[in-house]
Amino acid sequence: MRAVRYDRYGPPEVLHVAEAPEGVPAAGEVRLRVEAASLNPLDWKIREGHLRLLPLSKSPPRTTGCDLAGVIVAVGGGPGPRHVGERVFGSLSPFGREGSCAQSCVVAAERLVPIPPGIAFDVAACLPVAAGSAVQALADEARLAAGQRVLITGAAGGVGHFAVQFAKHLGARVVGICGTANVAFVEELGADRVVDYRATDVTTLDETFDVVFDAANALDWRRAQHLLTPRGLYLGTAGSLASAIGTGVGTLLAPLFGGTRARNLALQASATAWTRLAGLAEQGVLKPHIARRIGLAEVAAAQAEMATGHGRGKIVVLPTAP
Repeated sequence: MRAVRYDRYGPPEVLHVAEAPEGVPAAGEVRLRVEAASLNPLDWKIREGHLRLLPLSKSPPRTTGCDLAGVIVAVGGGPGPRHVGERVFGSLSPFGREGSCAQSCVVAAERLVPIPPGIAFDVAACLPVAAGSAVQALADEARLAAGQRVLITGAAGGVGHFAVQFAKHLGARVVGICGTANVAFVEELGADRVVDYRATDVTTLDETFDVVFDAANALDWRRAQHLLTPRGLYLGTAGSLASAIGTGVGTLLAPLFGGTRARNLALQASATAWTRLAGLAEQGVLKPHIARRIGLAEVAAAQAEMATGHGRGKIVVLPTAP
């Protein structure tokens, strides 16, 4: 099978399409024919070595990518929740060597859930990390409710465009932050107000928010303080080590500054989370914007583009495409 591999940490140029043997699933695992994978900033951060110091993280050689959807073609020994021929989606562990940008891969069965009828592979592949982060942030961490106000940075991006949709579904007033080229797009997503960060300093906005969801890692809890209502929550995405530490400090200190709160989002990747996303997609609440579909040979260039932070929606990889 063909896969996008890298033999050392480094820039996009370390990625290459290579032939690799198909894995054999052990008990509790399945082998998946990958019909679609989607790219996330997490992928290029892993490739650059941002997670290399974590004890569980496996060093290269590795295949890039986490999110995927496909068909189960083999099941490891013993009874399990999944079966051959089932259409499923999920996300691989970011710490292992298996990656989703491949024609097949071995996945723990517990990390996969069925794709609802009528949901295409490319749509399902977009959901786990990006939509999972948005829904967990607003539903579980912020407990956003109808009538509340939320500010979302990176509102046109992978996480952000799902966050705008879900916040509107919950009945919140949504203010989305994005660049000039994406203002109309975020308006179409349903945001009540869209702010072009190139024209307006976000910290000078004339309203306060119950939640600041910093999906793009564009603010920090200190700069967001005066944008929050009393007991308002700044929710960071730990886009870098410095921002993660800063928000961690804010978790301790923010209550001393007007009773506001600060917290880092840590995605809880599980079958329960993916099942919730499947239901929301089936209801039409979450509709991924697929910027484009690419083949394996284009993954390196796509990751380089994503690292600029100016993308819109999601990029989907079709491993069997020419």
